[in-house]
Amino acid sequence: MPELPEVETVVRQLQKLVGRTIKKVEIFDNKVMDQRLHKIVNSKIIGVRRRAKSIIFELNNDNYLLAHLRMTGHFHHTTKGDDSYQKYLAGIFHLDDKTLFTYNTIRRFGSVNVMTKKELEGHLNKYGPEPLEISPQQFAKLCEKSPQSVIKSKLLDQSFIVGIGNIYAQEGLYHAGILPTRKIGEVSREKLILLHQEMQRILKIAIKNNGTTVDNYTHLDGKGSFQNMLAVYNQEKCPQKHELQKINIGGRGTSYCKICQR
Repeated sequence: MPELPEVETVVRQLQKLVGRTIKKVEIFDNKVMDQRLHKIVNSKIIGVRRRAKSIIFELNNDNYLLAHLRMTGHFHHTTKGDDSYQKYLAGIFHLDDKTLFTYNTIRRFGSVNVMTKKELEGHLNKYGPEPLEISPQQFAKLCEKSPQSVIKSKLLDQSFIVGIGNIYAQEGLYHAGILPTRKIGEVSREKLILLHQEMQRILKIAIKNNGTTVDNYTHLDGKGSFQNMLAVYNQEKCPQKHELQKINIGGRGTSYCKICQR
């Protein structure tokens, strides 16, 4: 599933749609596209932002579009003469400049929904803080409230902290030198602060490189390149050339170095 850097990359690219008016909506997949989307025809897009792993389009009539990429969703911004957008097509938004943007999804896990401000706020209230918006000290205090939790599992909990999935949890723990199987109470405050510092560093670098493409993720202009910088995720050896251990934590495959991580 696309994580914070991948979703942030797509959001930044979609921001070129700000100021455009949606003149027509075509729905091809009722499971993925909200049937109420027709009510936002003639709405102007006044903002595009990210919260957690969600993409939020703010419209000028107090409505919002909430989009989730899930495992295989992606957007295209193109023209009618380009047929590449038609594969796995779920919906088309026709814009006032004669361009269109589409939502496509291979496995139909993604979604685009219409929400009021109240509905959106209710949906977003379940999320924890953004890792790029809290300080390392705040992160450490947050962790220390769950001393019995396995640290890697806790990083994946979106009610604890958002945007971090299996890729960046493994990468952050490696660079902080922390075993993913550790309970939080076994990790010193200094290490927790280091973890957050490393997590912020990695997320920023990943955003700069348009995210990580290992399976189906693509942004509007192509693929990410952070996969070329991964230390442990999908790797056989760590950067120090040690053989990696591969285990399952909470149903998720996890690679770590028993020498570099303690």
